[in-house]
Amino acid sequence: MKMGVGIFFGIIIILVGISILIKVIFKIDFPIFKILFGLFLIYLGAKFIFGSFGFSNFRSSGDDAIFNEVTIDGKINEKREYNAVFGKATIDLRDIELTEKVTKIEVNAVFGGCVIRLNEQTPVKINADAIFGGVDLPEGGAGGFGSSNYESDNFDEARNYLVIQASAVFGGIEINRY
Repeated sequence: MKMGVGIFFGIIIILVGISILIKVIFKIDFPIFKILFGLFLIYLGAKFIFGSFGFSNFRSSGDDAIFNEVTIDGKINEKREYNAVFGKATIDLRDIELTEKVTKIEVNAVFGGCVIRLNEQTPVKINADAIFGGVDLPEGGAGGFGSSNYESDNFDEARNYLVIQASAVFGGIEINRY
């Protein structure tokens, strides 16, 4: 469902009407204009975050968890990027086949969380960045502010390998090897 400007302001008008009824019937003073101003700022912020002036991008695609939870099983999408924004993404790459010399993916958690599952036999190099968040690497992590790198024991630049760029901003990413 698309949430356009008309629907947004229609909801605002309905809320104003409800607050007037509450004030008249129950004698409760409801600070409607402060609340409306706050909702308007949230609306503008969401438009800036998601890069559109309609909310056509304000829903999850198959590989992005935006205000919901998704599970991705063993596939790498065309854009090679996975995002969790106010949601949770579980990315299961235990059955991944590395057909390229370097297979690079990017995983971002912004006010959300990601769990990445890797096969113990998959050669992997992980670059992790955290800002007010955390990235739990298989052998330690980056928390708060900072960067960390991890290379699996079987990592060899002469063979095909996986590179994961993991970024957590007010969120968390957990990377497990099985």
